[in-house]
Amino acid sequence: MKKACLLLLTLATLGACKKDSGSSPAPSRTDLLTTPKWKLTGGTISAGGQSLPISLVLPTCYNDDTFKFNTDKTVIDDAGTVKCNATDPQTQTGSWSFANSDQTQLQLTVPSTPLNGTFDIKELTSNSLRLSGTLSGAAVDVTFAP
Repeated sequence: MKKACLLLLTLATLGACKKDSGSSPAPSRTDLLTTPKWKLTGGTISAGGQSLPISLVLPTCYNDDTFKFNTDKTVIDDAGTVKCNATDPQTQTGSWSFANSDQTQLQLTVPSTPLNGTFDIKELTSNSLRLSGTLSGAAVDVTFAP
């Protein structure tokens, strides 16, 4: 009888345990933005009825820049190995915030770079950040990757 009770108690205990589904919660948009360092990988700029690859318009010194978005709402622009001017600082600190409550717009202020203004977030995953907006009257659509 004792063994039967012990067996029933063990089965009841095991049955009460929930199996771990192994899934973790989806990362927040802040987590996705702030985890990697982002580097420009491509994009277009459109004005006057013409659309050009961003690489033809943006100075090449920006090609190796990385942008690190931090949870304290700062963004660090690292100039990489190729600076626009030899006297430019290696890093510059700017700020970022989501510009709306559904976190589909990004407000950026990064000194001495073209990334200043409000941009629509077209894609934000762990592997891609795609922004679109207007800079100096031209429509831009740029993509970043870790």
